[in-house]
Amino acid sequence: MSERTLAEQVGRLPAGIEALAADHQADLARAVRDARHRQAAALAKAGDESLRHIPALLRPAIRKAVGL
Repeated sequence: MSERTLAEQVGRLPAGIEALAADHQADLARAVRDARHRQAAALAKAGDESLRHIPALLRPAIRKAVGL
């Protein structure tokens, strides 16, 4: 799978970012991708942990309702 460019990930780039060399933009694109993966993992963990406050019998219905 090919990696998405920085512009594909975040949209229109400011002039200062566009002026960076291609390898620097690729490094920044990897950093953004990795940060988004960490964020998604943290959000998934928070969603799972929040369900601990819900009675066990209701958890499957709540998961389905909120899309977890």
